[in-house]
Amino acid sequence: MIKYEFPLNERVRKFLRIEEIFKTIDKQLSIRNRFDDYSCFNLYFHLMATASRTDLKVELIQEVEKQRSIVSKKIKTKKNILFQNQLRKVKLGLEKSKLRTGFDFGGDKFLHELRTRAISPSGIVITDFPELQYWLESNNQKDRKKYFTSRVGEYSQIKAAIILLMQILRNNIDSNAMKSKNEAVQYKLDPLLKNDLVIISLPESAKCFPNISSNKYAVNIHFARSISITPFKLIKFKLGIASF
Repeated sequence: MIKYEFPLNERVRKFLRIEEIFKTIDKQLSIRNRFDDYSCFNLYFHLMATASRTDLKVELIQEVEKQRSIVSKKIKTKKNILFQNQLRKVKLGLEKSKLRTGFDFGGDKFLHELRTRAISPSGIVITDFPELQYWLESNNQKDRKKYFTSRVGEYSQIKAAIILLMQILRNNIDSNAMKSKNEAVQYKLDPLLKNDLVIISLPESAKCFPNISSNKYAVNIHFARSISITPFKLIKFKLGIASF
C-alpha cells in the first residue's frame, strides 16, 4: 500500500513540511558512504527558514499543552501517565529552547556566504567558492557529519514536538474502506468538525495516484496516472480523516 497525506489547513501543511525536512536530513546523515553535503546545507537553510520562526514555537507549545490537557482528563492508566509526562517534557523543552530567528548565523561568514549562493540562480557551485572546497577537503566525512548534526541539533526541541504531534494526529485517524469506478470521487466533510489531514491508502496494483482539492464541506479526489494506457477499472482505497 502507498499512503498519501494531504493537509487540510496551512498549520498542518507547515508541520508536515518541517517533519519532512528533519526526516530527509536524518536520512542523509545516516548514509554510511559519501553523503551529499550540498543537500545538507540546503536542507539546513530550509530548516532555518521554517523552524526558527517565533510563531511556530508558540503554536507548538499551545498544541502540546492542549494535548496534555486532553490526556490529563482520561483515566489515569500507566500508559496515559507516561504519555502525559512525555508531553510535559516536550513542552518544557520548547519553553527553554533559544533559537535565533530567521537567518542569523551568529557571525559565521562561511554560512552566510553559502546561504547567499544557495538562493542564487546557479546555486552552490564549488568552483566559485574555494572556501567551500577547502572545507570539504580539509574535513573528513565523520567531522562533516558532526558539523551538520550539531547545527540541526539546535532544533531538537522543535523536532521532538513536531514528531510527537504528527504521531498524535495520525493516531486520531478515522478510516473508511472505499471503492469507485470513476477517477473522480467526492467525500463529504462535516463542516462543524475541525479536519486537519486526509490520508489515502492505495495498493500499488491500482497504478494510479490521488490529487486532492478540498474545502470545509468536501474532499475532492481525482485519481490520475503518469501514463494512461487502459481505462480505469474499480479502484479500491482507504480514506481517513484525522484531526487534533
